[in-house]
Amino acid sequence: MEKAWKPNIIIAGGGPVGMGAIDLGQRGHQVTVIERWPEPQPIPKGQNLTQRTMEHFRAWNCEEALRAARITPRGVVNGGLTCYDNLLSGYYYDWLPREQVRPFYFTDVERLPQYATEAVLRQRAAELETVTMHYGQSAIGLSQNDRSHLTHAAKDGRATRQPARYLIG
Repeated sequence: MEKAWKPNIIIAGGGPVGMGAIDLGQRGHQVTVIERWPEPQPIPKGQNLTQRTMEHFRAWNCEEALRAARITPRGVVNGGLTCYDNLLSGYYYDWLPREQVRPFYFTDVERLPQYATEAVLRQRAAELETVTMHYGQSAIGLSQNDRSHLTHAAKDGRATRQPARYLIG
């Protein structure tokens, strides 16, 4: 059964950035996320989760689940290409020296394709009573007065207006 609309905040887009809803929900805000894709899209996108990103995921209580979802073997090192000025100028290829920056961060990097990251984040959001996810729906407009009102298209193509104090997109 889908949760009723009572958002203080609506987020249009449920990718890794939009799933900042987890952080807001953990802080007690009522958040609704509208995401057009019913399932994460299995196409090549971002794959490297930096130390700072993993620190956020640790705070969102999903670092362990993200590491468990890893699809490449442990010990596989990330390669790196550094270009100077533009892609046609001189370049330097070497393994990324992550160990040089490790002392400055609380946790280590992870390598996980975006669709696998999104699956873990969707699961974590589902655990929070303060976060409501609406998959297979698209944000199509905004009207604003003393409160923001987001219009979104439901799965059946019927447009509805949902009030919220804040809209993030």
